[in-house]
Amino acid sequence: MTQNYEKLEKLDDLLKKGIITEDEFFHEKEKILNGSQRDISDNNLFGLRENTYCFLIHISVLLGFFYIVLGIVIPIILWVINRERYQNVDLHGKNVLNWIISVSIYLIVAFFLCLLIGVVSISTFTSSFSLHTPFSMLSGFFPIVLLMILNIVFVIIGAIKANMGIVWRYPLALRILK
Repeated sequence: MTQNYEKLEKLDDLLKKGIITEDEFFHEKEKILNGSQRDISDNNLFGLRENTYCFLIHISVLLGFFYIVLGIVIPIILWVINRERYQNVDLHGKNVLNWIISVSIYLIVAFFLCLLIGVVSISTFTSSFSLHTPFSMLSGFFPIVLLMILNIVFVIIGAIKANMGIVWRYPLALRILK
């Protein structure tokens, strides 16, 4: 509070000396009086630039490799907090959520294909299931590994582009949220 008074006194001195105009005085006075309150309550970007905040939305998907719920919940929270206030945050958030939904669908399909082919290979070709069976590798495990690699690569590319201010759509992502 005392810092604001000191700033206002300095501003008044600048006005009296003719260094700044009255318009500049009132503009700076408004920033001093309302700026500190507005910065705390209205700035939901946590003091970050918009591009950096969008970068975090993308990169937070990688938290799913440590704890799957974090990789889903954190990007959603970051998006929901600011989607209506910042258009770029909304666009990046939708892209990230479309990717999360798409990868989830692809992983579920690959997992069930893996189980289905594994059961078929057990009953038809061999007496025991082996991960080295070509059917199981091509039907489920290989696509799961490929999806995880693509997830890492696409998220990093999306994060880098977001930091540069570019909205990048993930390849292979279904357009569920538009």
